[in-house]
Amino acid sequence: MRILFDGYWWHQGPHANRTVQRELIRAWAQEFPEDEPVVALRSDAEASGLPAGGIVARTRLWPHALSNRWELPRLARRTGADVAVVHNYTPASGRSVVFIHDAMFAEHPEWFSRRERLYFAPMLPWAADASVVATSTRTEAARIRRHAPSLAAPVVTGLGIPPGLEVEGRRPPAIAEGTAFAVSVGRLNVRKNLETVMAAAARSSRITSARPLCIVGGDAHSGVGSAVPEEARPLLDDGSILMLGPVPDEELAWLYAHAAVTVSLSLDEGFGMPCLEAVRFGSPLIASDIPVFRETVGGCAVFVDPLDADAVATAIDAAWGHRPEPAAVEDVLRRFTWASAARSLRAAIV
Repeated sequence: MRILFDGYWWHQGPHANRTVQRELIRAWAQEFPEDEPVVALRSDAEASGLPAGGIVARTRLWPHALSNRWELPRLARRTGADVAVVHNYTPASGRSVVFIHDAMFAEHPEWFSRRERLYFAPMLPWAADASVVATSTRTEAARIRRHAPSLAAPVVTGLGIPPGLEVEGRRPPAIAEGTAFAVSVGRLNVRKNLETVMAAAARSSRITSARPLCIVGGDAHSGVGSAVPEEARPLLDDGSILMLGPVPDEELAWLYAHAAVTVSLSLDEGFGMPCLEAVRFGSPLIASDIPVFRETVGGCAVFVDPLDADAVATAIDAAWGHRPEPAAVEDVLRRFTWASAARSLRAAIV
């Protein structure tokens, strides 16, 4: 079978989206070497890292939505592809599988700028043209059905651990040798709920300038931003909260492996990769009590009301240094792999 893969983010783009796109293609090539992959890259994108034997096709339209909608049908015909595997935006014609990362824009428009809402608006209507709709969790599949009830039930694939984290860790320069610390990972936007994370740090007896909260993430592709709560400002001044910004994979792996606790208080997620990453490294995990985290990391996390800073502070103090049971970690990691995600997508096509 010849597969045309959407590779719009192969070279650059939102980090989580790029990771999912690249790793699904790589896992597919490994699991199904008899298939012929054709990867649609942007005209200026580097082709390094493609699976062996992969054919490169080039797109020119911008943005992603227009390229998928109008260029990919032409490329599929030109390359003789049997089906296109695309992300978020469905080609106007031909057989296709569309993997929708999430439909939060439909449920929580207040978290997105007007420009983002306009850009995302055709995602669900265009999905009606797909042969198969897929997404990463049962929770997200239910959301898609709520907002697009005419679509067939989405195929649920799961996701895996970004392989870039399977490296030897390296301590970030901002953290002194031997320092105990908490970590929170995510884009600096209102949905990631860093305001409550920082407020909880101010109320936690564990978080001090000697035991800081390290916040990892940038503001690119972030939607509506978040503010620093007044009570947390002194912690930024005295080093009790360290804003590390985006960090390389080696440093992120080290942070997860050495954190006394990881705090993930997202108000909503389609999947929520940082929680799975924390589980991979056996980090003590405090997570929002929302359905998607119950689905993905249940058994490995302490669940809290993500808007109750006092409850989060209490959980930080109690969970500090208490790692999840190895059997629970193994169960989560067994269920979420790139190979199983690729197999689910291909089975849906067949």
